[in-house]
Amino acid sequence: MSKNFYVTLVTDAGGSIGDCVFECFYAGTSTPAPIYTDSGCTTLIPVPAPVVADTITFYVSDGSIEYDVLVSGGNLVNPKLIQNIFSLPGITWNQATTTWQANTSTWNAVSPVYVAVKQVQNVGQIYTSNDIIRAAMRLIQVSAVDTDLTAQELQDGLESLNRMLDSWSADELTLYQVIREEFVLDVGLNPYTMGYGGDFNTSRPMKIVDAYLTLNNGSIPVSYPMQVLGYDDYNAIRLKTLSTNFPNYLYVQPSFPLSQIYIYPIFSPNDPSTQGPAYITLTSWKPFDIIVDPTAKMSFPPGYWEAIVFNLAVRIAEEYQFDMRPTTVQLAVNAMKRIKRLNQRTVTLQTDVALMNTSQLRYNIYSDGFGR
Repeated sequence: MSKNFYVTLVTDAGGSIGDCVFECFYAGTSTPAPIYTDSGCTTLIPVPAPVVADTITFYVSDGSIEYDVLVSGGNLVNPKLIQNIFSLPGITWNQATTTWQANTSTWNAVSPVYVAVKQVQNVGQIYTSNDIIRAAMRLIQVSAVDTDLTAQELQDGLESLNRMLDSWSADELTLYQVIREEFVLDVGLNPYTMGYGGDFNTSRPMKIVDAYLTLNNGSIPVSYPMQVLGYDDYNAIRLKTLSTNFPNYLYVQPSFPLSQIYIYPIFSPNDPSTQGPAYITLTSWKPFDIIVDPTAKMSFPPGYWEAIVFNLAVRIAEEYQFDMRPTTVQLAVNAMKRIKRLNQRTVTLQTDVALMNTSQLRYNIYSDGFGR
């Protein structure tokens, strides 16, 4: 009786498995076991076989015995031997008539197998918040290199780190997370709430900087730019209940914990039965996450490690009323300048079309504006 094996390989946050390969052996031996693509075991898989999308899956013809799988290559620090593959822990293994497989309706795979990977270029830095706090505390000599911090010192450091990241979230130039997200528009709804648990269920943005509307009237979706209005511009609209097929504007009321998104005119197609769903795509600044588990892995882009550690050291030194070395303060300032330069965005100059000579321009039916 054949059996199917399916497992997902998982790395630490920010890690990449790379171009790994795997081989199957009879359990406890170095004797290769043939593996197949189908339950009838008619098509052999050449080995070593590639790991596709961090997943290993195959059939064996004799499901009554155990097998080992060896994973190697790619970015693995060392080859990974997965022993007795059909004895791996899993939540919903089902014994079917001919196969042994994961029940994908409730569980995607066997409990994931964790592998250690090399740090590849451009994955950034991966640390725990406790690592960051210890490094900052050493800079101001709260602890020696070979002495760990007390539980209270780690807690104080975590509170300082969260306060610092919270303040950084209010500055566009310290935020690296500028995210584009798509949401479905509901007919006649206005306003929409945005934040965890809201109509747009995502983290509450610090600021929405761009938006466009996508309509599916036919086989090809068409996108239309939307203008993000300020407080005064939205208040100047007299008929806010106007509805249309093509909303042109949105206004963001930065309430808390859920922001409110006002669409104008309100989306209301003439015949919803003949028009496909409409989507709004928002580009926004996303805040830093509040750190709850100080032992969890954190991933930051290149350049952030030094900026966070040195600026946290300056902040903690002020709280402890320690004197800082001028060189440490200068390193903190320089590190902050570097990440702000990296995050600086080019501003596009926009001119009101009423001030332009439109005789040499063509009207664009898709953007409802003029362009060459």
